Order: sequence, then C-alpha cells, then structure tokens
Amino acid sequence: MKKIKIDVVVVPLSGHLYPTMNLLLPLLDNPQYEIRLFTGPQKKTVAEAAGFNVVTILEGHVEEFEKAANNSEQLGILSAYHQLSASIDLINLVSDQLMKVWQKNRPDIVIADFITLSGGLVAEQMGIPWITTMATQFAIETTGGPPCFFGGMGTPQNSWQVLEQFLGRKITHLGKRIVTLLLRDRLRRYHFKLYNQKDQETIYSPYSILGIGMKEVELKKGFPKHYKWVGPSGASVEAGEDYPLDLSVFPNRKKVLVTCGTQLAWAKDNLIFQAKQLAKAHPDFHFFVTRGVGGEPFQCENLMENLSLVSYLPYKEYIPQMDYVIHHGGAGIFYQCIIYGKPALILPHDYDQFDYAVRGVEAGVAFTAKRDNSKEIGQAFEKLIAKEDWSELEILRQAAQSYHPTEILESEIHRLLADKEKE
Repeated sequence: MKKIKIDVVVVPLSGHLYPTMNLLLPLLDNPQYEIRLFTGPQKKTVAEAAGFNVVTILEGHVEEFEKAANNSEQLGILSAYHQLSASIDLINLVSDQLMKVWQKNRPDIVIADFITLSGGLVAEQMGIPWITTMATQFAIETTGGPPCFFGGMGTPQNSWQVLEQFLGRKITHLGKRIVTLLLRDRLRRYHFKLYNQKDQETIYSPYSILGIGMKEVELKKGFPKHYKWVGPSGASVEAGEDYPLDLSVFPNRKKVLVTCGTQLAWAKDNLIFQAKQLAKAHPDFHFFVTRGVGGEPFQCENLMENLSLVSYLPYKEYIPQMDYVIHHGGAGIFYQCIIYGKPALILPHDYDQFDYAVRGVEAGVAFTAKRDNSKEIGQAFEKLIAKEDWSELEILRQAAQSYHPTEILESEIHRLLADKEKE
C-alpha cells in the first residue's frame, strides 16, 4: 500500500508546535503515513524525542527568529507591524526551502500552523492540498461575535456592545488590508490576495481548518463550513523526568503553579514580584513560579519559605498535582487547566491572552486581574480560593474528553486527498 506523505510546517514556538505535534502523535506509529516535521533547530531535540522525523527550517537564522518572535515589551500597533514585517523575511526564507524540498520530494498533503504562513502559501502555489491547525481558534475572522485582539471583548450585553463588536470586526478587516498593502512588494511572489471570493482569509486553508480547542467556550459565531473543532491538545511534550520537582515534600500546603509561558521574557520579573506578594499573604499555600525555559538542566531555587522558582515544568506532568494555577492566558495552559479541572487566575499580558481571559471568566472556570496590579491580583486570588462550586469547570473537563481529534484529522486527510483525485 502506498504511504500517504504528510509534511507538517510549524514555527519553533511551544504554543504553536506542541498542539500540532500532539494532534499528529497518534499517527506516527501508523504505517499508512509518512510524516516529516519542518520546524526550527531550537525544537529539533524535543520533536525527535517524541518520535518525529525532523527537517530543520531557518537553520542559521535562530537569532533573527527569536528577535522577531519574542518582543521585549507588550505589543502595540507599530511594534506589531514591525514584528510582522521582520517575520516576512523569515517566511520567505522558509518558502524558498520548502519549494526546493517539495520539488524533489513532493508531499501528498501539507499541515501548517496558522501563523506559519510558508507552508500554506507554497502548498497553494504547488497545488498541494493543505490543512491549517489553529491553536488560537478565534484568531480567524468570523461573521459574528467579538473580534479578537481588542483587549478581550466578551458576549455583548447591549446594543452598544453589539455595534462596538461590529465596528471591531470592520476595523480588523480594514487593518489587515492596510498591512497587506504596505507589504505588497514582499508578498508579490505568492500572488497574494488577503481574501478569497468567499471573503475568507487566504492565510488559512480553504479546504480544512482544525481548531485545537473547545467550541463550548467559544464566543465567536459564523466560522467557515470547513472549520472543524478537534478539542484541546496543547500539552507539553517534554519528558517529566527531565524536570524533577518533588512535590511530596509539600504535603500540608495547597499548591499553586504560576506561569506566563515561554515567550514573555519581559514579564518574568513582574510575575515573580506578584507571586511574592501572594506568598506573603498566604503562608499556607506554596507557589511554584516557572520561568518557562525548557531544554536546559532543571533548576529550582527557593526564593521564600513558600515560594519556589523553577526553570521549567511540563504542564501535563505537574498541573494534575496543583490545586490552583495562575497563568497568562496562553492557549495551552488555558485548556490544560480545563482538562485537569484546575481553577485558574488569568493575568493576561499580550497577544490573544485577553481573549482567553474573558472566555475563562464567562465559562466560570477562571478569574482575571491586571498583571501588574498587586491589590487586584490579591483580591482575585481571594475569590479564587474562596469559591467552592466549580461545577462549570467539571462539565467542561468532561466535555474535553469527548473529542476525537485523531479521527477528525484522518477523516480530513482522506477527504482532501479524495477531492484532489476528482480534479
């Protein structure tokens, strides 16, 4: 039987790479598929340890990628544009590599992360069916509901908010057109058009989009018909034994994981400061702050009697052992808290995190506070630990188990290949 050759293209950022890796992991042992993962050298070791055949992208450009991906402060309109502009140069480098590789060894299907534009752009140019994996499900423009990246808009409560969200969707539409116009010369090689005839964004697959999340917590409406919910799969893939934190020595204290992920280097000092304030106010709790630096020898430092600073903790290994989680509102940690039924306090910092925060609050699984307001954080934490009824969290925890991501992925792969044969 001829193998189905699948090439997967994902930037080497944990919040993008790990959800897609987890989605594909069950297929690695299936002899029907031959899978190659294109990602940066930063993640080669962890991806190979998980069983993937890795082809590195941006070899020799790690520093440029890290500079473009990890901003030194919260993004604004101008800094976001400069970040995107710098990314285009890297996108074109990856596109050159993919074009060269695929002309010699053409895959049957391509799977590309939703911000890893090269995979889809080149696949479309070469007539290869492709699938978008979307770890931030609400990033896509829809016909209804709150637009994202506006500081966390929730379900509209009145006619003014309905209008506000309508205008927000229009502003998003216009803003993307302006940015595309400014970058038109560097996108010319792709014959790029921002929207297709259906007024859908062409940076996402017109054939299949897999939303790695839960429709039960989504507020937006009007997703494309080829958008499929596959459930949450953003768990870390590192081996737990490489990060040995013995929690058994803290038997009489409630345990709280504190994290702002792997990208927000500029936020780590404030996170530690806020954790110290909470530790002082709650001596019967032990707080574990992770710096989010994986791939290095594990380190643990006791900053206070009930506050530990660790270099990195794989979520799937340690969240089940925690009582509460304080996090930044990243997609992976947001859903891991639901999967393991852990109440959360969300301190959004940047990107899509404000949108996740409002979804957590509306779903009844989290509280939120401003990241640098100690008083507000303290009050929110008091509410978090005082709440006894977490039935909404339990309902969502059970719902998270009801998804069948592998079945949906395989179904989409075979559907797209069948459609290709009909052409």
